[in-house]
Amino acid sequence: MDLLKTIKEIVGPDYVSDADFIRQSYGKGIAGGLIEKRPDYVVRPHSVEEISEILKVANKEKIPIIPRGGGAGLLDGVLPPKEGGIVLDMTGMDEILDFNEDNLTVTVQCGITWAQLNTFLMERGYYTGSLGPGSGMSAVIGGGLSHHSVGGGGAAKYGAVTRHCVGLKVVLANGDIITTGSGASKYIKEPFSRWGLGPDLTSIFLGDQGIMGIKVEATLLIYPKPKYRSYRTFMIKRKAPKVVSKILLDYRKAGDLGIYDAFWLPDLSVAAGLGLIVSEFTVFKLWKEVNPKGKDVFFYTCEAESEEELEQNVKKLNELALQNKGVEMFGPEIEDGNIAKWHYEKNGHWQIYHGFWGAAGRGSIPQTAEHHIPIHQIPQMMDALSKWESENQDLLMKAGPAIHGLGSALLCDHTTVEMDSGLIVFNKPEFREINEKLWKSNLEMIVRSGGMPYMAGMRYSRALIDAGAFSDPYYNFLKAVKYALDPNGIISPGKFYLGGKE
Repeated sequence: MDLLKTIKEIVGPDYVSDADFIRQSYGKGIAGGLIEKRPDYVVRPHSVEEISEILKVANKEKIPIIPRGGGAGLLDGVLPPKEGGIVLDMTGMDEILDFNEDNLTVTVQCGITWAQLNTFLMERGYYTGSLGPGSGMSAVIGGGLSHHSVGGGGAAKYGAVTRHCVGLKVVLANGDIITTGSGASKYIKEPFSRWGLGPDLTSIFLGDQGIMGIKVEATLLIYPKPKYRSYRTFMIKRKAPKVVSKILLDYRKAGDLGIYDAFWLPDLSVAAGLGLIVSEFTVFKLWKEVNPKGKDVFFYTCEAESEEELEQNVKKLNELALQNKGVEMFGPEIEDGNIAKWHYEKNGHWQIYHGFWGAAGRGSIPQTAEHHIPIHQIPQMMDALSKWESENQDLLMKAGPAIHGLGSALLCDHTTVEMDSGLIVFNKPEFREINEKLWKSNLEMIVRSGGMPYMAGMRYSRALIDAGAFSDPYYNFLKAVKYALDPNGIISPGKFYLGGKE
């Protein structure tokens, strides 16, 4: 009660709660969600100073702090590792602090959603390049930066969202407030670069899964949105993994062709997931007629500053795709089955994944195993997924049965693809032990097969350790950095087993 009183004095009585129904709602994620872990308190701060004071109290009392944004992470990253602690709901900090057209930057509080930010920017002719994660309607900036997020749109052209972060304001475990990047200099009033004042300390807090500090403000690069765009969708009739791998590599080796996004959707996605998405246009119903069951789909979107550049790039992109046997191109309009046009013009980049969530029916949930690999390793990873499926067939059948395999894959920066593999299982008490075994086994298999998790959360960060991915010197270095910044281990405890294998 003394702690509750102290926090109320910091944030006000309306922004902290220990009510059962509040604690229960924050003890669950949107995926996985197999075991409920309630915090002791939920706090919704509205300023950097409030967060600093909360951390000073928590650090002194050695109380765990779990920062939470939109709760859209798929690997239990926003859940306490065990009962108790404080969930810090960052969504009360959602202001745009500075829009700088001279430096082409925007500074925001880290609780703002990618949807809010990109709406603001697009109304002014700009975007953040990579538009955040695939759950960008609710996902917040801080979460995306914690995960090296991709998938919301623009990954092929701009890479992960962290590439565009100029600097951060971070609250450390002891309550200290620091600014990274060029803004670390008290003489620089407009942040404009991440590098130049010594080591790139910003990177310590990017992709950190929230373990190094609380990101409260971020400055991101912004880009003028090109005037011209085009889209094409293809059917792949045979040997899709090898064909897609070849097309994407050919695209990259051909130079800058203006690709904004490029997706591969296996037949499972076409037959199951996409038909469940409700959109203003019935492209998916049409797709069922246009695209025979059992065929994969590939599409790209591209941008250009002139009609001539766009026409030249589209011609080359189509030639490179159609030179492969068994590849056919859909017509140019959404009505023709051109999901690429829907993807770009109808905000499909934020909807394309969501049809998979619940794809097995009511009560089913995703247990994702998203990861990055080089383009040329797509066939090998598909073989590894098939082998794992075969080895775990009996357990998979006991789980409902579960849906498993590849949901989609998208081109990221340079020669990297992000593969949306994993499971869709039934969230029922009788399946929970089986689901836990399957998920753990699937994640460790991906790690051992050369997959690189980016959205690690609680699940993948531990799978890296359980699979023995890190050398002892590397893991010891990670622990040393963590405990130099957070000696009591209060911020996001348990990830990467930092704090022990409780």
